Amino acid sequence: MRPIARMLGLSTVAAFVMAVSMVRAAAPAPVEHGDRFSVPDTVSPEAKAGLDALYGLLAAPPPPSDIAAIVAKRSSDLIAKLRVTLTDDRIGGVKILRIRPAATRATGWTLVYLHGGGYVGGSTRAMIGLPALIAARTGSEVISIDYTLAPHADWRTITGEVVTVWRGLLAAGADPHASAIFGDSAGGSLTAGATLRLRDEGVPLPAALYLVSPWTDMSARGDTYGTLSASDPILALSTLAAAANAYARPEDRRHPYVSPVYGDYAKGFPPTLIQCGTREMFVSNCVREYQAIRGGGHEAVLDLYEGMPHAFPGYVPYAPETDQAVARAADFLAAHLRSSPRMAISR
Repeated sequence: MRPIARMLGLSTVAAFVMAVSMVRAAAPAPVEHGDRFSVPDTVSPEAKAGLDALYGLLAAPPPPSDIAAIVAKRSSDLIAKLRVTLTDDRIGGVKILRIRPAATRATGWTLVYLHGGGYVGGSTRAMIGLPALIAARTGSEVISIDYTLAPHADWRTITGEVVTVWRGLLAAGADPHASAIFGDSAGGSLTAGATLRLRDEGVPLPAALYLVSPWTDMSARGDTYGTLSASDPILALSTLAAAANAYARPEDRRHPYVSPVYGDYAKGFPPTLIQCGTREMFVSNCVREYQAIRGGGHEAVLDLYEGMPHAFPGYVPYAPETDQAVARAADFLAAHLRSSPRMAISR
């Protein structure tokens, strides 16, 4: 059976995958669906249980109405477990969601999150996994940007909305030296691309970036687009192509704001942590972005996880692999963000 990504669209898959993989039941019987949906025995038992359950549902997806119910229930469970609160707001006319942990720390950090969904779907509330985990781990509010989706907006408008929110935060008193931007999948690429735009426009940059499985080359170049596409349980080349068509014209696919792997990193760029799993075709995106940043003389860390699928921290939030990834991200932020006395953003 075709993967659900081909049937429902990448955005629905992202939310669905995040929801389904939060199942914490005892490990089911092994799922046999071929190489695409196999789970290696080198992952943790918790990851294997979650991925077995997830891949079983991906191989035989329920009706869309059932998917929506699963998404809502699992998101609600995660929010309750992490004890985060959600508040809708706007900055510079752009919709945002404020994700606040129950236990806050007086760091004065400003953390901005950009969600995945192939630029064509997802939302701040559907894609709650990674930002909620980061908020709970760091004790800092996360500002998730609900940017306009393609094809209602293209890359110029969408990166512009990120710039608008960032400028608004700075105008409200946010300290760029105590700030970071992070995102997963399309949101990871948008994080890097919007940062290049901020730099080119002379806007103060965040102190660090955190990219999870970033879609850094929309032109689909890179070794693992070929070598891993048949074994990627989440992503499908046809779905990526459709999303790319909605976001950027073919002649724009290698623009640095669209595909940041083609950016000029000889100029300034923040320290960047890049994480991905070994079961996703975006491995080349991550490696090439890492090499581009390092080649420009800037700090980058490439952090790989055995057997994990695309954008895994938001999808298997209770696995030890995710706990390790989020802990490393929090440590990376702590190493590069200074505490700011300006607890600054008006609430």
